[in-house]
Amino acid sequence: MVYIDESGIDNTEDYPYGYCRKGERFHALKSGKKTQRVSMIASLNKGKIVAPMTFEGYCDTEVFNGWFEQFLAPTL
Repeated sequence: MVYIDESGIDNTEDYPYGYCRKGERFHALKSGKKTQRVSMIASLNKGKIVAPMTFEGYCDTEVFNGWFEQFLAPTL
């Protein structure tokens, strides 16, 4: 059995919610700039991490299929 996981992080400093006194509205500054996202995908097979890959952007079908064919399939 092979387990697969994908995760990503970005440098967004956006706070969609926060804490404040009851009846008050939460306010925070938000950058108007685009953020950079770094994602990673890897598999776990027999207790070992196999075929790790990091990339910029989001993981879509094209990225996943490319990772599967070029990185994971050769290890199986």
